Amino acid sequence: MALAVGVAFATNTSLAALAYRGGASPIAVLLARSCVAFVVLFLLLGWLRVPRALPAPRRRGAILVGCIFASYSFGVLVAIKLLPVGLVVATFYTFPMLVALVEWWSGRQILNARTVVSLGLAFGGILLALDVFGARLDRLGITLCLLGAVGVTAVMTLSAKVRGGGDSRPVTLHMLGTAVAVFSLIALTRGGLSLPHTGLGWLAFTAAPLFYTFGIITLFVVIAELGPVKTSLVMNIEPVTSVMLGFLLLDQRLGPTQVLGVGLVVAAVLLLESAKLKRTV
Repeated sequence: MALAVGVAFATNTSLAALAYRGGASPIAVLLARSCVAFVVLFLLLGWLRVPRALPAPRRRGAILVGCIFASYSFGVLVAIKLLPVGLVVATFYTFPMLVALVEWWSGRQILNARTVVSLGLAFGGILLALDVFGARLDRLGITLCLLGAVGVTAVMTLSAKVRGGGDSRPVTLHMLGTAVAVFSLIALTRGGLSLPHTGLGWLAFTAAPLFYTFGIITLFVVIAELGPVKTSLVMNIEPVTSVMLGFLLLDQRLGPTQVLGVGLVVAAVLLLESAKLKRTV
């Protein structure tokens, strides 16, 4: 499921790039995907008869996490305008190491040698797969990327605390509702809500929220099952998948260095999972 979440997010990102080419603005894509995910989850919880309401303390926590979630999403979006996409994603994907450090510092996770090596391999693989070496640097862009990594680390670690021992889906619903409100406010105050003007753009614009909806709803279910560290590591498949989809959908070629990077990320995931397999056997 964690791998599926990473692939879904990567597909959403690639489709969003196609929607941009068709004339859609980034804030339009952000608002569309958040609205679709909120409505789908709202209806799903009603169909499953899962209570949507949260006790006041959990509701406040979910709204706070939702504000962080919306803020880092928008910040990374701005960073893409200032830096090459590869450098943005590689910088942003320092978050698995931050998650591991936070969980270790809080005493909720043992930071063993296997995890450390896996995290290092995964990040090195991302750098190679995205081919970021020699890219130009922009201080604001780098700052936004690093803040984005801190933001997603906060979301992944705090969401578990907000959820407590309960269902993660009502918490996700409140987070998405908060994100919709934040993005709507941005659209109203800053403008720039542009829709696609090509057929391919509209196809990508309507398909991207579907993959995002699956990814964001399933993400917090996976965190509840695997924990933040293992989830964040397995989600390293997202930028690797983005490279592959870039080749298939965006006419971006894979060089030998990128293929090596893909292999390193896969090796990192297998290294971490092999420990679990040995314990099970």
